[in-house]
This record gives sequence, C-alpha cells and structure tokens, in this order.
Amino acid sequence: MNKQEIAQGLSQFVMMAFIGPQNIETGFLTRHRIKKMTKEQIMGFSMETEKIINKLSHQLEQVADGNIPDDYECGTLFQYVFDKVTEALYKLLMGEEVDTQFELKEAFEYHEPDLPEYIQLKLTNVVGKIAIIHSRILHYLDENSARTSDLELWLPAYLMVAVIIAIQFAQEIDPDDDSEMQAYLNS
Repeated sequence: MNKQEIAQGLSQFVMMAFIGPQNIETGFLTRHRIKKMTKEQIMGFSMETEKIINKLSHQLEQVADGNIPDDYECGTLFQYVFDKVTEALYKLLMGEEVDTQFELKEAFEYHEPDLPEYIQLKLTNVVGKIAIIHSRILHYLDENSARTSDLELWLPAYLMVAVIIAIQFAQEIDPDDDSEMQAYLNS
C-alpha cells in the first residue's frame, strides 16, 4: 500500500468515534458541536497539525532505528496526539493563548494536559474508546502489511485519525458543563 491508500483506508476509523448502533464499543462523539469552527478554520488547524504529525513521525523514525513501534508505543503516541490536539483546540476555542507543544519524548512520559480538571476528566472518560479505535487501526495496518519500518509511510495517517477525532471532540466540549466532575466527586 502506498501513503495515499493507507490514508484512505484509515479514514473509515474516524467514523468509529461517532455514537451509533454499529459503534457501541467505540462511539463517544455526538456530532453536536458546542463551540463551532468554520471549515476554513478546521482546514487551517488540520494543516498545521499535519506538519507537527509529520515532524513527530520523522523524529520517531530516527530514534526507532529500523524497528516498528509496538502496539503499546503506537497507542501511547495516538493518545498523546489526541490529548494534545484537544488541548490546543480547546484553548483556541476559548480564546486562550495556544502554547501547546508536541514533544516526542513527552509522549512516553506521564503528561497531564494543560486543561481545567473537569475537562481533563472528559478526556479520561474516552481513553478506553480511543484505545479500541487505535487497536483496530493497528489490526487493519497489520492485515494489510502496511505497518512497516518505513514509519513515514503509515504513521502520519494513523496519527491524523487521532487529530480528526480530537478536532470534533474539542468542539463538542461544553466549557460550562462540569457534571462529569460532580458525578465523580459524589461517587
């Protein structure tokens, strides 16, 4: 598979994040955006994020030394990108300064998104669904012999799934709704 075929094949996995009868295990997006971005804003943000993803992929390829990242490493990076994109976009939507940095080393250390705690809890509550989506993507890549040591061939498309899901997720966050935090504190 070439880069374009991989990207096209992975696009189906974005839909797994939307709530629906076929996505009971993975669906968490409602299509109800609280803070909407225009298509132009989304495209601009996506293009900037794609540059960052390509840079991360290149950095990982340099340190991987010909090795293919295992499922844990891929999942960690997928979740990291999801968290960081959500953080950056949340700040942008709230009119805050976007000072979010993407650091490869940070992905493999504990990091806490720079977000209010009740927003962090919203992220925490979807980790399991994100993990299932990433696992299914890796299964697809492995079935098609696309997960190779040529990381720049498949890793950017894989991580862009996390980016696209995070863009929708950030727009669905209600900054005035702390009900999940209240439920957590009352349990």
